[in-house]
Amino acid sequence: MAERLYDHLIKPLSVGRSTRKSAELGQVPFTLAPGMMSETLELDGEEHLEGMNLSFTWGVHSGLGEWYTARDLHVHPYPECHMFVGLDTANVKYLGAQIECCLGEEMETYTFDEPTVIVIPAGLPHGPVTTKRIFSNKGFGFYLASLNSTFQAEHLERPKKDAPSERVHAHLIKPLKSGLVIERGKFNPTRFTEEGIARHRGTGDSNGMTLGPGNADHLTWMFGKDLEGLNVNMDWGFFSKSGLWHRGVGGHVHPTDEVLVFVGTDPTNIGFLGAEIEIDMGKEHERHLINRPSVVICPAGLEHAPIVTRWIDRPFVFFSINLSGKPNMTFID
Repeated sequence: MAERLYDHLIKPLSVGRSTRKSAELGQVPFTLAPGMMSETLELDGEEHLEGMNLSFTWGVHSGLGEWYTARDLHVHPYPECHMFVGLDTANVKYLGAQIECCLGEEMETYTFDEPTVIVIPAGLPHGPVTTKRIFSNKGFGFYLASLNSTFQAEHLERPKKDAPSERVHAHLIKPLKSGLVIERGKFNPTRFTEEGIARHRGTGDSNGMTLGPGNADHLTWMFGKDLEGLNVNMDWGFFSKSGLWHRGVGGHVHPTDEVLVFVGTDPTNIGFLGAEIEIDMGKEHERHLINRPSVVICPAGLEHAPIVTRWIDRPFVFFSINLSGKPNMTFID
């Protein structure tokens, strides 16, 4: 079959598969510790995402302890968002683990046990991350969005004194429940109305889009205003039903780059999606099928959607990362 116009924009996540047990952070070698996921999907913007100013990782954690050794504290020249998410498809508010992280040069320690995003501004030292407890037999998921086309880091030495009692980085830890948009199939338009981007019937928008039968059971969406003003918005949702995702509109287009990511919920098989999703790409409505964990790369200005879940054997996850503080979109009939 001849290559089509947009084949290069839809890639299996396996292109970024990593099972490494050791690597280098700058000039400092480190090895995976018991708390780290054994298999990681790491997609570099320059190599895998058509040069986009974004890199991301995805994986599932099931072990206790620190994630790395010899990687106590490090820093990046670009901002990151660290997303800790549960795999219980009936409850988007459940993480199933207790996580400890350190932020700042003096390694202020924070602990949380619910789905959370940690905002890491450029230049902020952070690490290590430790899984203290796991409550779910599924483990939990983690995805990292780095606002840079390549992964870069510098290792720092641990401070020689304890962190002060006054902690100044607590505002960087954000519970995902504050961004709930869909819960148990019911849409909450409040956040969209606040952002001035009302898009659904009943919120005053004339294009009359409604949720279709294939849309999310639960979905949480964090905007730039939730993420310390970063030029990024990102969501996370569980899907278990077949059908069209949105009714009343055709495709849509964004003025900024975006990736759409589809992953499975089987913690024992990172390469299994358990569903087939159909998506249209471009004004040509070139139709593509996704039936394994994949990323859809949507450069600024490229029309995409509608999206349809054709069949589903197991609930799956969809998350997107858009390089704008607001989910700015124009719908096309």
